[in-house]
Amino acid sequence: MADVTLLNTAFDSFTKASRSLEACYTTLQKRIETLTEELQDKNARLIDALREAEKNKDYLDAVLCSMEEAIIVLDHKEKITMINKSAAGLLGLAEEAVTGRDYSELPMCICENGSGPALKVGPAKYNVIVSDSPVVDSNGASRGRVIQIKDVTAMRRMEALHERNKRLISLGEMAAKIVHEVRNPLCSIELFASMLERDLQDKEQKKLAGGISAGIHSLNNILTNMLFFARPQKPVMAQVELGQLSDDVLWLLSPFMESRGVKAQKNYSGDWVVRGDGELLKQTIMNLAINAVQAMPGGGGIEVCLRGDGGCAVIDIKDEGPGIEPENIEKIFDPFFSTKEKGSGLGLAIASKIMQAHGGYIRVSSDPGKGSTFSMYFTGKTVSSE
Repeated sequence: MADVTLLNTAFDSFTKASRSLEACYTTLQKRIETLTEELQDKNARLIDALREAEKNKDYLDAVLCSMEEAIIVLDHKEKITMINKSAAGLLGLAEEAVTGRDYSELPMCICENGSGPALKVGPAKYNVIVSDSPVVDSNGASRGRVIQIKDVTAMRRMEALHERNKRLISLGEMAAKIVHEVRNPLCSIELFASMLERDLQDKEQKKLAGGISAGIHSLNNILTNMLFFARPQKPVMAQVELGQLSDDVLWLLSPFMESRGVKAQKNYSGDWVVRGDGELLKQTIMNLAINAVQAMPGGGGIEVCLRGDGGCAVIDIKDEGPGIEPENIEKIFDPFFSTKEKGSGLGLAIASKIMQAHGGYIRVSSDPGKGSTFSMYFTGKTVSSE
């Protein structure tokens, strides 16, 4: 009888435990269902967040790629994680060829020059503005940095051109007033010297009078150049073949070049036609060619090239002279500035003014010790290629 009682007691305990376990299982099952719903909700939110992050990344990539500034992103180990198209174009490298490399391995160098930071990529040199921004996490730990490089070479060139134009206007106004005041008495002196030379026939003093006339004639030419520079240019526009103009100038200067041991070479890429004043443009080419010949007193060669550049027709006049010092590059187009002993400093100023009257400009590049190149640029609005 005792064994039956113990068995019933054990069975009741088992039943209670089973019911308790069943209740716990039901509770656990409900909890699992709740957790599953919460997990599914969080997964859905996470998927949405990832999609939004991916979309934002695409927008960010599009913005970075469309920026004109070069962008280079580095991690905390100075490894390149990305560059945009502008940076790849500036460095001449593909993005996939750069990603993962050390920043120090990039073929570039940022240094200081007289006008601010300069970027050197191989033989090319650019005026730039550089921004270096650190990237940190929420705890302030470094995650890398972002380097932004803006090429301001064209802007600096335009600023220099604007400043030079302001100086030219002021000097032109002053030159015009001086010339008008000096030219009248100079003409009278030249007239009297000519009369004196005529009256001194068969006398030794005739040579002295002739020297006076020659000196006054030289001064008069200088004043004529000053007036030419000071007065607004009004070119008589017509269709002009740049190749023919260059040929005419080389033919006219051939005796001058031969006497100095200078040989000319032509390299024409296409037949370019512009609207312009043929005589004024011929004078511009001649001024640049004469400067090129005079830069080589011991002989050498000049090359006249005709080419296209971004819708512009370009005449390049290259010499093998000593080149131009960097500090003089921006001054050579200023009137009365000359590195020659007897130079008037008006030839390049007049050439620049003629090109401005044609809607163009002159650009100069020089490698000291190797030579210089003067390039006449005619804008696309006036240019056609036959």
